[in-house]
Parts: sequence; C-alpha cells; structure tokens
Amino acid sequence: MRDKLRSRLERLRRSGELAPAQPAVSPPEDRLREERFLFPGEESQERTASGCCYLRQLSFPLEQQHGDYTLGKSLDCYGSDLSLPARDHSLQALDPQRYLFLDIETTGLSGGTGTWVFMIGLGWLSQGSFNIRQYFLRHPAEERAMLHHFAAFAAPFDGLVTFNGKAFDLPLIQTRQMLRKTPQTAPREHLDLLICARSLWRKRFPSRRLSFLEESLLGFQRSDDIPGAEIPGVYFSYLRHGETGRLRKVFEHNVYDILSMAGLLGRIAFTAASERPAHPAESYALGRLYHEAGHIEKAQGYYCQVSGGALGQAALLQRALIHKRHGEWAEAATLWQELAGRENNHPEACVELAKYYEHRVRDYRTALHWSSRALAGSHRRGGSPYSSPLHPAALQHRINRLKTKFEQQKTRPALKNAE
Repeated sequence: MRDKLRSRLERLRRSGELAPAQPAVSPPEDRLREERFLFPGEESQERTASGCCYLRQLSFPLEQQHGDYTLGKSLDCYGSDLSLPARDHSLQALDPQRYLFLDIETTGLSGGTGTWVFMIGLGWLSQGSFNIRQYFLRHPAEERAMLHHFAAFAAPFDGLVTFNGKAFDLPLIQTRQMLRKTPQTAPREHLDLLICARSLWRKRFPSRRLSFLEESLLGFQRSDDIPGAEIPGVYFSYLRHGETGRLRKVFEHNVYDILSMAGLLGRIAFTAASERPAHPAESYALGRLYHEAGHIEKAQGYYCQVSGGALGQAALLQRALIHKRHGEWAEAATLWQELAGRENNHPEACVELAKYYEHRVRDYRTALHWSSRALAGSHRRGGSPYSSPLHPAALQHRINRLKTKFEQQKTRPALKNAE
C-alpha cells in the first residue's frame, strides 16, 4: 500500500498535477480563539511537534441506549463471532476493548490527493465508558498536527473497526499522512463492518448503507441529521466565511456514525452466533459462510432452516451441491427432484438431473426427459445469458446429443442379438 501511494505521488509530481507543498498561512489568532468554543467544556487545543490541533471529546456510559440496544450490550461480543462474516480468520482474537472505531468526514468522496480529511472521529472503550474523540481541521495549516496527533493516539490499539474503511477511510488518511510526511497509520488488524453487512444481509435488504442498517437493525432513527452529500459544502462555507451554524450538525452526524458502528458490531456478532436466526435470509447467509469456510455440517444445518420462495430454492441447490461434491449422488438427486417438483421445471435442478442420469446412471431416456423439462423452464423464466448452460440454445444442443445417444443405445441390443 505504502509503495503504491509513493509511486502515485511521484507520478503526480512529475506531471505537475501535484505542486510542491506551500506553507499554509494560519488564520488570525482571534478567529481561532472564537472557533474554539464550538462545544464549550468538550473541546481542547492540543500541542504537538507539528503545531496545534483541535479536538472534542465525549464520554457515554455503557448503559447509554442507541436504538434498541445499549452500548454495553453491543460491545459485549467476541472475535470468534465476527471473523466469519468478516471472512477474516485473523480476527478470531478480536477484543472490542482493544480496537479503535474510526469514521472520517471529507471534502469529497472521490479520494485522492485533492480530497482533505477535515474530521477524524474515533470511538473506544475505556474504564467502563465509551469515549468519542473528534479531531477537526480548523485550517489547512493545522493538518500536519492533526494527523500527527491522531497517528500517535491510534498506534497502541490492536486494530480498527470501520464501515467501508478498508476502501475509503484508511487509504485516504494514509494519503494525507504521506503528503504531510507524518507517521503512517497501519493497523495490525482491520474489521470492516460493510464487508460483514454484505455477507449477512445482501439477500435481506435492498441497501447496506449505514443509515439504512441502523434503522432496520438497530431501531435507531436520526433526527434532523445533515445529509452526507451536503457536508463538504458546510465545511467550505466554514473555511471561506467562518460559518459554524451547520458545522455543529456535522459533528453530530459523525457521532451518530460511530455510535451506530458500535451497535452494528454487536448486531453482527449476535446474528453470526445465532443457531436459529430471526430471518431466513440470515440463515441462508450463514449457510453460505460456513459452506465457504468448509464447515459442511453447520452449513447444511442453516440451509435446512430456509424454505419457500427463491431463498428456499437456492438453499436446496446448495444442499444438493454439497452432496454432489461428496459423491453422495442419490441424496443430491433426491433434492434436485424435490426442487423440480416445488417449482415446475426449475432449470438448474432439471439440468443437474439430466447430467446425473446421463453421466452417472447412463439412462439417456430419463436424461432426455429432464433436459426437455429444463428447456421448458428456461423458456418460461427467460433472461439466461447465451454462454449459460441454461440458455435455450445450450439446452437444445444437450437434447440433440442425448437423442443421438439414446438412439445408439437402442440399436446396440439389436446388433448383439443379430450377432
């Protein structure tokens, strides 16, 4: 990662797209003094070897309710329940008390050297409370100090918890740190909750956005929240005109993000640890995850909990696939027949049965029967790509081949009798 960033920066410098860094001029001291009091009693100005930076710090008791859950309940979870949906075995030993929640606010979503990180929000457990710290870039001249202070604070933690932080937050922070020649933040472990959300709820919800998940899963609904798309404009208005009215909403938005990440962490762990999840889509998702991880017995158990509808059909196909891979052909054929019966002429099930009777049983008449049913189902369903074995042209080719095999099979006994 670091070598790629250096290479990219060097190319930008050579092309002239990235000009040499110019010393930023600090705003008048009077203005900084006025801006310091955005949140009286919660903010401070910290001195570093690179200058001063602004931060705000809050503390929430673990009994604090966030939607339907308390912070204490959400954070009482184990890495063994999180590593599966994260698809990362190294997170088995994850301890929420040793991880730092991270969420940033930026001047845009495109990333790259032209995007600033103007707020770094952090959350962590300490002495029976959940603490939140927000670094805020009052002026570009303070960026180096902010990044330096943040890197020193984050270094002792075992890892990070983010939401889309692997793709956006952390790479952007590392880019700014490299530009400003400050220590790099390189966590030993990184749990990205968006990866977990996609693993568990892709089949259940139309969106995996944090604001959607906090309403759907945590029972938390924001009140008078600032839309994320407006945040860069609010920050630029602050830089140009010193406007702080809506800026407080940005701080609040960031706090909500961190609290919801803490709640979502617990909800992910709870779902992954459930022997019988509340929703069939979660059972199916866990079946796929255990299947992928090679825990076949557990995968079968979760698949068996799913019945009816498209998910039920998908679960039957997965169960049959497991039997097929283990050479348990009779069991697999029974499930394919069940699926073909549930949905008239289910193409995937019919094709699998056709292959089974052609290659395993050598019963070309029955294979031809299932191929014809697959073709009927494919016409009814439609939309199969041309390269798919379920496309009508591919199925018709299978039928023609089977007809030839069947005719040859019929003539063999006659030839034997003639001899």
